[in-house]
Amino acid sequence: MEKVIMTFYTPEQLYNLVSTAMNDVLKTTHQTVPESESDFFLTRKETAEKLKISLPTLHDWSKRGLLKSYSIGGRILYKANEIESSLHAVKTVKY
Repeated sequence: MEKVIMTFYTPEQLYNLVSTAMNDVLKTTHQTVPESESDFFLTRKETAEKLKISLPTLHDWSKRGLLKSYSIGGRILYKANEIESSLHAVKTVKY
């Protein structure tokens, strides 16, 4: 059986203890902050507006593999940088 040690702290001491521990944890964790707006996720509606297409067209493009979608928490999201990279110029050939 484990021994339980009870100590008493004032609210200020407890606050300082917890805040110090949290600061140490936050310093040691590797938190990545997106460098630019292109690292963010966009919703289906935002993606369709950005590409100037309808939601059914966006769904079709996702099914065909033209755009990579991510299912996060029951929502379908798209990475902004992948949307930009999926667009490419088509060179037409004149016969």
